Amino acid sequence: AADDLLSRLGRTSWEALESWVGPQALRLVAESLATTLWIVSSGISAALTTLSKILGVLLAASGINGDRLVGAAALGPGEVQRVLLWGLAALVGSWLLSRLRGLLLPALRWVKLCCFLGAFLHVAASQESPTVQAGMLLGLWVLYALLGRLVGSPGPSTQLDATVRNLEWKVEELWRRQK
Repeated sequence: AADDLLSRLGRTSWEALESWVGPQALRLVAESLATTLWIVSSGISAALTTLSKILGVLLAASGINGDRLVGAAALGPGEVQRVLLWGLAALVGSWLLSRLRGLLLPALRWVKLCCFLGAFLHVAASQESPTVQAGMLLGLWVLYALLGRLVGSPGPSTQLDATVRNLEWKVEELWRRQK
């Protein structure tokens, strides 16, 4: 049995659910979910195998040897299940990060600012020629600006959305009055 952080977290979660729901009910739910996932994975695998065979026939008819491509597209149920589980993990992770974004964004802005301030002071205090210093500072400034664009500002405020909806309503009301 592995004793890494993820395994311990999984065991602790399982034990907590077991104590809350009961071992029999949890085992039944887990077996049902595993069976359902296996059935879905088998269906997707069969569909991919069928599509890859059709693609192989079409490529062969065109005179193209696509055996490697066709072989890579035909995934077994275990591989499909792995892809589905990783997709689910990515979806849950993305959802969690979107929820934590409001908490982490201000802290990350300060970290970014401190890092760039330290880099600026390092470049400004370096013994390089003024031309090299100017180039490095310009590059640092461009990098800071690009990172600022990537992070971007949070979505439009709810007040702005409400104002736009109110204006749309007023325009519709004016159209109704004109008719």
